[in-house]
Amino acid sequence: MKLTTRLLTAVWLVGAITLASAQSFPTRAVKVIMPYPPGQGADILLRIICERLSTQLGQPFVIDNKAGASGTIGTYLATSQPADGYTLVMGSSGAMSISPTLQPEIVKYDTLKDFEPVSGIATVAQVFVVPASSPIKTLNDLIKTARQSPGQVTFASSGKGSTQHLFAEYFAGMAGISLQHIPYKGAAPALTGLLGGQIAFMSETIPAIMSQIKAGTVRALAVTSSKRSPFLPDVPTLAESGIAGYSAEGWITLLAPAGTPAAIADKLDAEIHKAMADPEVRKKIVELGYVEMTTARGKMRDFFSAEIEKWKKVITAAKITIDQ
Repeated sequence: MKLTTRLLTAVWLVGAITLASAQSFPTRAVKVIMPYPPGQGADILLRIICERLSTQLGQPFVIDNKAGASGTIGTYLATSQPADGYTLVMGSSGAMSISPTLQPEIVKYDTLKDFEPVSGIATVAQVFVVPASSPIKTLNDLIKTARQSPGQVTFASSGKGSTQHLFAEYFAGMAGISLQHIPYKGAAPALTGLLGGQIAFMSETIPAIMSQIKAGTVRALAVTSSKRSPFLPDVPTLAESGIAGYSAEGWITLLAPAGTPAAIADKLDAEIHKAMADPEVRKKIVELGYVEMTTARGKMRDFFSAEIEKWKKVITAAKITIDQ
């Protein structure tokens, strides 16, 4: 009985200390590892949020860019940091759910075991587009054309294994069609190929292609998200266009090393959502073309698991490999 009482007391003391630590957190600067180069949309977005967090919590939230190997270098670096809440890392759809299957030889972390989810930040949908001069007017037209000429309809991407590549392969698999992938060295050359008529269509993030849609140089066929995009409300989803169940988006989350106290992660999550609710911050998020992520912190591991499984199936079915 006495032993049980002592154990309960010890557990209570640890919990009380952890809670007290969370309440006073942070007492010094918090480092946020950004596993991609500065200047990209995700980098800009996190800097906006970190600036607001610094104001709310009275301590600097400092972005530390550690780019390389499709985001996996910076992501892995976070796993060796102290699990005290003072090191966070941006978790992206590419590094967290695609690379583990696509590039297992360079991924040295386990998405589900090596991180404590902190907060969902934002999602970004893609849109299937064709040149304005294309006879293809709808997604159904694209499917019909592909069925009439198996393996002849081309699509561009910014590179093998990119989300643009995988989103289109996901579509091809669900539609039961065969397409020809033409990888380019970046999104800009891919768009040039599309506009020049060398490519039939491509999938691109809405922020990246919006100016071309507005200018009328490309025609939007369908968006990849499960719901219509607030940025393209008149463009149907792929699901609405006949590909039932299709849903694919890029996403941004914040993570901490595994073992980070839940109380600290909870506090950070609450503060992040408070920051993103600020009208000025929300306006900037919209201007960047992002939509706030709605997945709750407690559901994020389930979300990661589902994403990993989805892209594993696509990569395996399409026999996608990356040349090293």
